[in-house]
Amino acid sequence: MNDTTAQQNMERSHEAHWIPDKKISMENMRGHRFAEVALFTGNSQENAVADFYNSTGVDDPTPKRFATLDKDKVSQENKAIGAFLNPPRYWMFDEFRVFEAGDDREFNGIKMTWMGVVDLASLKKAVIGGSYFAGYIHRDNSYTYNEGSEVYLLDAPDGEVFVMQSYNAHTDEGLVAEESPATLGSRLTLPEGWKFRVKTLDRDLVVSQGKTGKLAHVMQDDLLNRYQGSDGGNAFNYVP
Repeated sequence: MNDTTAQQNMERSHEAHWIPDKKISMENMRGHRFAEVALFTGNSQENAVADFYNSTGVDDPTPKRFATLDKDKVSQENKAIGAFLNPPRYWMFDEFRVFEAGDDREFNGIKMTWMGVVDLASLKKAVIGGSYFAGYIHRDNSYTYNEGSEVYLLDAPDGEVFVMQSYNAHTDEGLVAEESPATLGSRLTLPEGWKFRVKTLDRDLVVSQGKTGKLAHVMQDDLLNRYQGSDGGNAFNYVP
C-alpha cells in the first residue's frame, strides 16, 4: 500500500470484503438496536481507509456486551492500524435495504457484517471529528421512512436538509429510551443558521445512494445523533 491512494485502497477493500449477491432487507426497523466497528488499514493519514462492520440483522449488541470491546485489542486481533467503536444506537427509519454487503466477522463474540468503506479523513470529519461537519461515506443501501412516520430534520445554512438516521443512547447526554427525538429542538446547541424541525410524512421518504455515486453525505449533531443529507436532492426521492 506504500504508493496507493485512499481511493485505490477503498476499491481494494471493497473487492476483498464484498460478497456478490449478498443483500439485506428488513422492515419494522424504527428503534432497532445496532452497533458498529470500523477497522483502519493503510500506511499513512493520506491513504488510510476504514471498513465498517454493522450488527444489524445478525446480532443484538447490548451495552453490556459492547462494553467488553477494547479498541486496541480489536485492532491487534484484526491486524488493523486502528479502530473506531460505535456503541449501541437505534435506527430511526422504517425499512432498511443493503444492496452491497460483505463478510461477517466477530468482535469478542458480537457478530457484524461488512457494509461499506470510507477514507479515514472523511470518517474523522463526519463522525469522529465533531458535530455539524458533513462528510462522505461510501455505501450502497437505502432507508425508507413510511408515510405517517415522524421524522427529525436539520436544515443547514446552505439549504441542505439532513434527516436523522439513528439516535444516540449511549452517553449521559443522549436520549433515554422513553424520550422522543422531538424534544431535541430545545436541547441541541445549533450553530448559527441551522434549524431543527419535526415533520409527519404525508408520503414515503426514501434515502439512497443510487444517484450519488454510492456516497452518503453524513454528519452528527452535538448529542451524537446521526443524519444523512439530501445532497442537492439526489439522495432523497423528495425533500420534506
